[in-house]
Amino acid sequence: MDLNFGLAALIGIAPAMILMYAVLRKYTYPAVEKPFFSDPYFFGLFVVGMIAGTIIFAVYTYFWGNVVINALLFGILEIMVLLVIMNLKRFHGNSDTVFYGYGLGLGFGATASVGMIFYLTSAASSLEGAVTAYDYAILIAYTVSKTMMLSSAGLTIGEGVARLSILEFTSQAMLMNMIFHLILIPWFMNPETLLGVIGIIGALVLSSAYLYKTAFSDLPEVVRSVLRQQGVRRDDLPK
Repeated sequence: MDLNFGLAALIGIAPAMILMYAVLRKYTYPAVEKPFFSDPYFFGLFVVGMIAGTIIFAVYTYFWGNVVINALLFGILEIMVLLVIMNLKRFHGNSDTVFYGYGLGLGFGATASVGMIFYLTSAASSLEGAVTAYDYAILIAYTVSKTMMLSSAGLTIGEGVARLSILEFTSQAMLMNMIFHLILIPWFMNPETLLGVIGIIGALVLSSAYLYKTAFSDLPEVVRSVLRQQGVRRDDLPK
């Protein structure tokens, strides 16, 4: 296996696994006797997200022209892909849809990150001869922020599908993802400069705040609200 690809896969997928455990552990066995979602559905959508992330990264390599326009268009494209997959009748009005949106976003973010890291490290190796520890630290920060952003967007879209308010919540996710891409422009254009590093830090702060709000602060009440909408009451939701 190519060393660059192996490292890219490790850096890209590890954050998704950690975020998966951190968010879901309170909503499934053994924390609760009856899980709030189906494992096969969740992991199925995680895999679908990984496939989608790979395809969308391949599409990204063909984006040329104005960087601001491309950032906005790509921010929209990623969200539309998540929406198309989640907007199935089976997911409408169900509380578990929120978790499936999260799984889809995690898979999407993981492989989109793998592609970007492999692309950048391969280019750096051919031009400079070696990728430094500092370079990998920056790439890890990018990966974590990308995975947090798309998993949070998946949660938001999942909430919209569950609440049957698809346009409202998809618009929220799209706005956040577009801002995320705009913040990263300085890094993509001048990764070695201070402005580029500030762009990475800004993206990390934005995605961290978005994930905290959607996955930790709001999620219990969102699930409770959709369950109530379904006429179901549960007293074992985490606080």
